[in-house]
Amino acid sequence: MCPGRQGRFSTELFARYQRSEKALVSALMEMYVQGVSTRRVKAITEELCGYEFSASAVSAINVKMDEELQRFMSRRLEEPYPYIIMDARYERVRENGVGQSRAVLITLG
Repeated sequence: MCPGRQGRFSTELFARYQRSEKALVSALMEMYVQGVSTRRVKAITEELCGYEFSASAVSAINVKMDEELQRFMSRRLEEPYPYIIMDARYERVRENGVGQSRAVLITLG
């Protein structure tokens, strides 16, 4: 046994790498949600960390994320959650003989 170590073992180093790995997987999932191609994901991971995820590894992460998302979307809600979604699109309209762009409001509740 080395003097000064007194048989203690610290996991700080491993905890730091676990956080980094979670952050990387989170970034991979975000790329998937944003529609980044598998080829681009491989290039990004190679550039960032010197490791290239295979297409099958990226697909496996995506499958896991899809399963978690499906579980989240189909969970039972304990109370009602009223909501309203509003958006607008612009259309050309003629008012008093003049063409103008006007917002058409779209509301869903």
